[in-house]
Amino acid sequence: MMKTFSNSRISNGKREIFCFILGGAVGAVWMLTGGVLYLRSNLLVRYDLPLSMYEVDSAFAQNIPGETGWSATPEVCAIPMASDGRKVSNWKLCHRMYARMLLDSARGSTVGALLPCTVSITEGEDGHAVVSRLNTSLIGMILGGDASSVFREKIAPEQDALIRMLGTEKHIKKDAEEVQVE
Repeated sequence: MMKTFSNSRISNGKREIFCFILGGAVGAVWMLTGGVLYLRSNLLVRYDLPLSMYEVDSAFAQNIPGETGWSATPEVCAIPMASDGRKVSNWKLCHRMYARMLLDSARGSTVGALLPCTVSITEGEDGHAVVSRLNTSLIGMILGGDASSVFREKIAPEQDALIRMLGTEKHIKKDAEEVQVE
């Protein structure tokens, strides 16, 4: 009887080790697919705009400064164009009030690495502009706390609206006159 008790104890121990290893493997697979693959496909937001890169770049320079509290500063990139000749333009977007809110948050000492937000305008293969930015809503979810609400509720929707607005012809200024499209 004593042997049976110790044998069942050993098999229970093996079962626990097996379940532990199986749980770790399932967790690793879930983390890989749910974490890495999700982040890889959602970390950047892409906007395919119907205008040329030059038009969108000009719209950034002319329309964003002063609109809704955002500032836009061109950023000189070490690679002025892709290897296939497509042009690239980078802009730093900053909203003073939101930046202050982020720097005053509990994560303020480290969240400064994400400021100001970078927006990239690339010439697409079809000649139209492709605008991309960091998914600030996702960054907010990852960071949590006060920074989360600022990124998710303020920065992400306003940047989205600004970029979509600039993608329309009615916001392109030519020769100091705004062209209105009906």
